[in-house]
Amino acid sequence: MKGRNLTIVALAATLMFGCGTLAGCGETDGPRTDVVCPPTSASPVVDPALLAFLSKAKAVHLRADVAEDDGKPAEALKVLEGLVDGPRPKGDPPAPEVREVLADTLGRTAELRSELKDYEAAKRDLARGLKLVPERNLFRGRLMEVTGVVEQRRHEVLRKAGDDEGAAAAKERAIEAFDEAVAIQDEVITKTLEP
Repeated sequence: MKGRNLTIVALAATLMFGCGTLAGCGETDGPRTDVVCPPTSASPVVDPALLAFLSKAKAVHLRADVAEDDGKPAEALKVLEGLVDGPRPKGDPPAPEVREVLADTLGRTAELRSELKDYEAAKRDLARGLKLVPERNLFRGRLMEVTGVVEQRRHEVLRKAGDDEGAAAAKERAIEAFDEAVAIQDEVITKTLEP
């Protein structure tokens, strides 16, 4: 599969964190000093609804990959919309993992809409995604990258149509979005290097 999104990465990280937290807990032959286990009366470490949502997200994105591979971007879009507008774990605001998966999915729907030359709908998806991730993290950076892609595609269409002024404005928006994506991702990288 093409791996067009970060959703599967988010799913894997969440699952590894949840399962890793429980690794080594339970019956042992002797005292363990290398593992800190939650009290047995505590609520589950990972919410089953969250895990179900993340698993569903992975399946949805893989199903969208199949549609794209078959040259059916509209079908892929419909599948992804089912995730964005479908049921999700409770929470107001939603859990960070839910917000990130939704933002990433909205980035993908925006890319698909721009392939179909529906730039205004792509712009709405991006605005919706950016609202979900106001913090400067890798998901916001990804949405800014997609913003650049959408504007770059709009630029090409406007240029070919002879709208030089509109094309120049779209090109400038693409450059600004790409620059912002780089700045955000540089911040994310720098934070990971801090002691």
